[in-house]
Amino acid sequence: MVDTRSARNVVFLMSDLGGGTGDHLLSMFNRWRDQGWAARIISERPLTSRLTPEVPVDVLERTDWFDRYPITQLRRVRRIGRLLDQHGHDVVHSYFYWSIIYGRVLKKLGKVKYLIENREDQGYSWNRRDYAILRAGRAIPDRVICVSEAVRQVVLERERIDPDRVVVVHNGIEPLSDDDVGDRQVVRNELGLSDSDLVVGMVANLNRKVKGVPYFIDALPLILDAVPTARFVIFGKGKEEAALKEKARSIGVDSSLLFAGFKSDIERYYAAMDVSVLTSLTEGLSISLLQSMQHGLPVVVTHVGGNPEVVVDGETGFLVPARDPTEFAEKVIALLRDGDLRHRMGESGRRRVSEAFQVERAADRYLEIYGEVLASSG
Repeated sequence: MVDTRSARNVVFLMSDLGGGTGDHLLSMFNRWRDQGWAARIISERPLTSRLTPEVPVDVLERTDWFDRYPITQLRRVRRIGRLLDQHGHDVVHSYFYWSIIYGRVLKKLGKVKYLIENREDQGYSWNRRDYAILRAGRAIPDRVICVSEAVRQVVLERERIDPDRVVVVHNGIEPLSDDDVGDRQVVRNELGLSDSDLVVGMVANLNRKVKGVPYFIDALPLILDAVPTARFVIFGKGKEEAALKEKARSIGVDSSLLFAGFKSDIERYYAAMDVSVLTSLTEGLSISLLQSMQHGLPVVVTHVGGNPEVVVDGETGFLVPARDPTEFAEKVIALLRDGDLRHRMGESGRRRVSEAFQVERAADRYLEIYGEVLASSG
């Protein structure tokens, strides 16, 4: 095993620290501290993570004067360079497009010695120009960490980075604590659900069309025809919410569908569900999928991105084609009609997450990668 104790400080460049990516990163910090590493975050925007950072955070504040491309980006490169000089670092690790670009520019300027980058999704928000820029600088990063093999394949195809420098580290999650396990009766009462309801839940960012939520809503009439006691809950918020509510109303399923909003303590609410679902059109490696399985829920998810690397089809849940409400509905109906099947798949999923997707495995692998980069450079 590579000795990772030769270095001590890693600085993370982030667009922000919200969502599953932020929670995953923050959950690794305590383990790194125990192994002699200190971390610091430089974020473009104020943090929105569900977890509270226990490391120093510098937020790059926007300015009112000519806050436009490329002046804003040039100012941020300069500001980040000053922060790196001020606080020092052994490794810089960047997430998301502009932070990746800032890290590369600073390495070319000699401000960064060793640069690690992450790829959290299949690049759904990047256009042809973005990829052209990334290809032009593909020799700069020392390693690119991908959260799934599906993401790695996109990186190799579109960015053309040397395959030896592109590695997969699956996301992991913390073991459940007592506070994470909600009381089924309490959370159902809170949501206005009854004991007899069979609840299908989805946790999704409603700012992202790639979550495919309209296809979920299209399946609801089919499910309700077969299982009239089914009820559906979407946890999350975003700009797509109004259109989704209107779609549910227009096809007559709004009385069976609850938009529960964003929950900072989302772990509690898995207790209300009988089945957890995702209808994504693309995925990196979903934290909400890992959480669902850790809570013992059978899952029905689309066969995209990293989902097949987590779900064993027919054992921990079902994989279905994207944009296919009919097959999605069939698998959900099968689970809602068979309590024993739900239990078997849920327990199998719980074991799989415990064995393969715990956060300490990811945290240790990240430190190994830092050590490999430092060792390879002497």
